[in-house]
Amino acid sequence: MLQAKTKYGTVVTPATLSKSEIKVLKEREEFSCPTCNEPVMMKAGTQMIPHFAHHSKNNCPSSEGGEGAYHERGKMLLYQWLKHQQLTVQLEAYLPAIRQRPDILISINNKLVAIEYQCARVPVEQIRERNEGYLSVGITPIWILGANRLTQHNRNHLKIDQFQLQFIHQFSSVLPLMLFYFCPNSLQFISFKDFYFSKTQTAIGKFHTKKLNQMSFKDMFQANFYSKNELFHSWKREKRSFRLKKANRLYGRELNWHEWIYLKRTHKEFLPSIIHLPICTQFMMKTPPWDWQSRICLEVIDPLPIESHVSIKSCQYLLRRHIHHPKEFPLIKQAVNPVHQYLQLLEQLDVIQQVSPNYFAKKNPIKFHKNIEQALAGDEKLLNLLITNKLRA
Repeated sequence: MLQAKTKYGTVVTPATLSKSEIKVLKEREEFSCPTCNEPVMMKAGTQMIPHFAHHSKNNCPSSEGGEGAYHERGKMLLYQWLKHQQLTVQLEAYLPAIRQRPDILISINNKLVAIEYQCARVPVEQIRERNEGYLSVGITPIWILGANRLTQHNRNHLKIDQFQLQFIHQFSSVLPLMLFYFCPNSLQFISFKDFYFSKTQTAIGKFHTKKLNQMSFKDMFQANFYSKNELFHSWKREKRSFRLKKANRLYGRELNWHEWIYLKRTHKEFLPSIIHLPICTQFMMKTPPWDWQSRICLEVIDPLPIESHVSIKSCQYLLRRHIHHPKEFPLIKQAVNPVHQYLQLLEQLDVIQQVSPNYFAKKNPIKFHKNIEQALAGDEKLLNLLITNKLRA
């Protein structure tokens, strides 16, 4: 913890003091935890930012062990950055109603915002419990990940594993998906916005990097959207990679999918171009876009005669084991179902037509390709159509 109380009740933050001031305090004062009032010791070495620690492990809600110098420095820098903007901000404020202590608590426009700076991997259940606690008392949680958790593959690709899925924000239905990272060493604040998962743990999106002292708190929420041209041109590369990638060492879900399309008497090189398209709610799916989208097309739509009806509920039931429950994403305000979203995209592509709130009718046959050259050309043509016809997934 970065703060403790003296015996007179004064809150001390040694990270804001000089070495001489810290030395005097260590010699003259005794400190206690602001949460549990148990004695704590000041630690002010050369490796870590000055802080306090309990003498032994206990049940104090403020005991967070293992944060490390990287986390403590980043938390302090974020606190100073917010305070410099004249915001009403508290460091490590304890919330007795939910027995939680956010790294930073902001009061803005009569609302409370809890800022959590997360650098270490912890159980997903712990993150969900903290979010539930904040939301139960009307506090908006915002998570900023340490840049040590960022794995950027190239200019617009980011690896997002199951742990980082918990930190995707969408503050309203008109704002894009967002992930935040901060590096206390380079002082860079990195945002990843409006992203689309092209694989189970890989997304393409827009990176935005700024020095912390060159931005404000409000800048975090600036909407940076992909243009249709950017999105679908980027997706052309994803489609091409999907078509041409050799299937080596298949296992698990991927092996099951290849075996399934083999039983359907086809191959990924010949699949219709309408399979593996960008859906902004793909983060809710446990399987990659080519997997579940092919099951809708090959299992449900393709066998049907023209004008036959496709039930939204039947598609959702078919994919019930492929999709996460919306409750697993409390930081996201959007509740659009990815299956429904994909069916709406197929309607725009003239494959099906919605005839009622719960049903679509098959309008045209699904076209399979005969060879890889035809497939690549078909992918190019379809994505160009999405651009020119002003369609967006």
